[in-house]
Amino acid sequence: MPKKFFKTPLDLVQEWPEVFEDMYMNTMPVAYLKGLRLAFKDGRIWELDVQEQLTDSTNDAVAEKILDIFEEYKEEISKISFTIDVIKLKEDIKNQTKDIL
Repeated sequence: MPKKFFKTPLDLVQEWPEVFEDMYMNTMPVAYLKGLRLAFKDGRIWELDVQEQLTDSTNDAVAEKILDIFEEYKEEISKISFTIDVIKLKEDIKNQTKDIL
């Protein structure tokens, strides 16, 4: 099954347009997620504070919980939005780039 790609979130593009403006993604490590917002077909809204979850669990455990929620409610979810810790992502990319060069 091919992975679906999504346009980079606008807040990330605005923070660092020269890197993210024309980029499409298919994954995002949970370490960079601030939160998720799930909108359901019946009007319910769930907001998940990913950073809070990461204080008590590993990245893998939080990712597994999120995937379980997606799987369990996939027929009921109408939209998924997320916020990214742009500063952390930007710093990590710059640091890794320095290490490569």
